[in-house]
Amino acid sequence: MTRKIEDYSTLIKQDGIVTDKPIVTTSTVTSGGAINTGGSTSTTLTATGLVKITNPVLQQTITDIDAQNATPTIAQILGGIVVHTSAVGGGTVTVPTGTVMSAGVSGVAVGSTIKWLYYNDGDQTATITAAATHTLVGGTAAVTTGKHILVTSTNVSANTWVTYLTTLM
Repeated sequence: MTRKIEDYSTLIKQDGIVTDKPIVTTSTVTSGGAINTGGSTSTTLTATGLVKITNPVLQQTITDIDAQNATPTIAQILGGIVVHTSAVGGGTVTVPTGTVMSAGVSGVAVGSTIKWLYYNDGDQTATITAAATHTLVGGTAAVTTGKHILVTSTNVSANTWVTYLTTLM
């Protein structure tokens, strides 16, 4: 039978050494990162003192782009609301490349999702398209004057994003 150092010391079992043995504590467990429960057995994590926020207040920025054609920056998208004034003629709105999206999102990982609103307040129809390494589900979308779309952009792999459009017109 092989013995491990944690078999000899309670201090090591409870104070941060990686072990394949169960750790039981009656005090607070603090994590500076992810908690990996691992193993093949069922694990229950409980928490107290959590507060449910039923109607969160979002701190969003409204960005107004006055151009026939536009490519909103990642900073503008992260602001939450992009208003596009397409006044000269029918315009195109290009969602940035997957690389640009990933570079602009702090801590980006597969599953990172941004929800934002696109509103066409101009007097021309604008068409939403996507740049390289960015897929627009369903292809392009025409947004007529005075209409808006909820945009959901999700990271699906390194520097690759997929965007879904929900018509709210």
